[in-house]
Amino acid sequence: MNRAAIAGVIGLVMAGAGAWWLLRGEPSPLPAGLEKPLPMNETVELRWTDEETGEEEVWKVTKRATAPEDRAQGSVMPEPDPNAGNHEPDESARTLLAMGLESWKRGEILEAMAQLADAIEVDPDDPLPRTQYGRMKMLAMEYREALPHLERVAALQPSDPQAWLDLATLYEKVLLLRPGWEARRRAEELIGDREIYQDELSGFWLIEGTSLHP
Repeated sequence: MNRAAIAGVIGLVMAGAGAWWLLRGEPSPLPAGLEKPLPMNETVELRWTDEETGEEEVWKVTKRATAPEDRAQGSVMPEPDPNAGNHEPDESARTLLAMGLESWKRGEILEAMAQLADAIEVDPDDPLPRTQYGRMKMLAMEYREALPHLERVAALQPSDPQAWLDLATLYEKVLLLRPGWEARRRAEELIGDREIYQDELSGFWLIEGTSLHP
């Protein structure tokens, strides 16, 4: 099966599990045993094989419920960081970010996540790596890991409507409805005459003219 077909299988599996697509690709038939949505806490292995090298990459995804402490964490809107405007991005972190986005484009998900995590470690106050890392974690249904990153992005970029839309998407996904409405309201106040649309495949709220994928 080629990479495009595998990407299609992955998308269908994740959509059936209540998650979202990580990759573009034409749908392929689901493997046996994956015709129904994943039960809670069940783990499935998603695999890619590089046709040129024959190397195989395995990525495990687990569908989990939202813990009470996650709900409590998302019950208060992030406060703006007063020092965010004075921050100068680290060039090494931006290089790792670029590498992570390229890995994502190629479908090398584990490598992309590792590179984005490294970028955050190098420069914790740069919102761009946190945005992409938080999005990937949310696409992987790892909501607990996504939450602090996307909340930190909103604190670092409180005037960016997309930061609030990403947070609204996550809050809605974990049924934090009131914070989700508040995050959406803040985005609408900032967005001006631009429109908001919901990505058909991923469920993300996005500003018109933008895309979820790198």
